Amino acid sequence: MTKRNWIRWWKWGTVALGTLLIGGVLVGWLMFQRIPGWYRPTELSTHQQGSAITSCINTFNGLGEGLNESPAPFEFRLTADQINAWLAVPIESWPEPYRYHLPPQLADPRVTISPDGLRVGVTFRQGSLQAVLVAHIEANARPDGVLLRLVGASAGALPVPKSRVRELLAAIDARHWPAGRTVRRQLEYRPMPRLAELYDGIVLPNAWIWVNGERPFRITNIAMKPGEMVFTLEPLARQAGVKSEPADGSSIPIWHISPGSAPVGSR
Repeated sequence: MTKRNWIRWWKWGTVALGTLLIGGVLVGWLMFQRIPGWYRPTELSTHQQGSAITSCINTFNGLGEGLNESPAPFEFRLTADQINAWLAVPIESWPEPYRYHLPPQLADPRVTISPDGLRVGVTFRQGSLQAVLVAHIEANARPDGVLLRLVGASAGALPVPKSRVRELLAAIDARHWPAGRTVRRQLEYRPMPRLAELYDGIVLPNAWIWVNGERPFRITNIAMKPGEMVFTLEPLARQAGVKSEPADGSSIPIWHISPGSAPVGSR
């Protein structure tokens, strides 16, 4: 999996989260204008935007170097400040491989990280109505994969009912998410779980192959700390990554990056 794979995971998660939060909002709830103290959208100067883009590219270049050169497990850290600086860059300013997409009603995504999980907030606008939408997610690494659990979603001061959230996640499964299929660059081709089961917890694959160097690795731990996420990554022997794709053609190439396709300045 390359640095662009991580960005594409972020794109998928953003689209899914945006669809989830938009659909869960009712007009009456939007009257409650509670804004979390951590949600503070910022504007960056042109120079600051360029610095944030360079920081993102360098961060994932460093991750690739670590995977290819480290003989032992190492830690990869992402701070809320880093992520929020990247999110503050206008979408159109990013090189195409790094762009993510939000529904037009959503703007100003921001995150906060604490020991009890990751919270993602966005501003929802429709006509004269406006509210801050928040999703609370837990992530833990296990021997069999990465466990994700949706703790809750809220609009303003009120929670979105779980039944409504599950309906929306099922719609995302049907149209956007590769539920029941595999994706390329998995070390072992396991079907992706259904997002509709997020409240109960879903297990994502934790073993992948970093395409630049063909280095397989495993996510062995995810620690949520105040202001940062710390991933423990274990590089594996390269021969362990030699896997054939499923003969039934169920693997989809959404994470496949052809050689030489990295953006200028990403190497």
